[in-house]
Amino acid sequence: MTKARLLVATLACAAGLAAAPARVASAEDLTLVFKTTGTQGATTATSYYSTEKMRTWDGLSDTIIEYGPGKITTIDHKKKEYSEITLAEMEAALKQASAKMEEVSKQFANMPPEVKKKMEQMMGGGAESLTVTKGASRQVAGYTCQDYTLAMGQTMTQQVCATTALQFPAPSVDYKRFSGLASSAGAMSSMFPGFAKLAEEFKKIEGISIAEATHFKMMGRSIDTTREATEIKKGAIPASTFDVAAIAPGYKKVAHPVTKMK
Repeated sequence: MTKARLLVATLACAAGLAAAPARVASAEDLTLVFKTTGTQGATTATSYYSTEKMRTWDGLSDTIIEYGPGKITTIDHKKKEYSEITLAEMEAALKQASAKMEEVSKQFANMPPEVKKKMEQMMGGGAESLTVTKGASRQVAGYTCQDYTLAMGQTMTQQVCATTALQFPAPSVDYKRFSGLASSAGAMSSMFPGFAKLAEEFKKIEGISIAEATHFKMMGRSIDTTREATEIKKGAIPASTFDVAAIAPGYKKVAHPVTKMK
């Protein structure tokens, strides 16, 4: 797993904790099994949510977040390695990286308009043109979900089907503190204002996403991916599901790649 992919995956999980639909204390543990298609062909991915931890698995990697200690563990099954980092350590690393990005941002501001526009489109600045359109409702894995179409210029189109019939179990701690990770990467927002618009538009999607279809085009190449829930289970999740020793037996512990961004 590349450093960039790992960072994006970790931030996505953390951001999800801060922005996901309200959790209900009485809600049961939740397990979502997805069928995915993409560059790796058809695979299975699973997400687990309990009151103390969450885990996402896609066959190649795992990300486990422990709410109480604020610890994030990432596992690379191909390299047979795993790494751990706390929220405090990650925020410190991101702040240092952001300081460097500020310098890049100043250079970016002085670029010719045409060059700046191309870079914005390549790096996600096209998010300023993002629109979210509400569509019809349908059934996925036994649940009614609402379709939303996200369009970002000519770069990306994504259809998301979200259901309000499911609730995440409430974490035992204040999950809002995970939102600090997003603010720690503030330099990206200063370089590409579209990221702020992206966050606002995503708020229009109500519920938990249980199906997605994405078409992404960049530099003449197109990538199509899908993810749809095939099974949704409520009920207690075994502790071993979140046990790194059981998930990654014999794997080597290495320094978390984010700490190398200083």
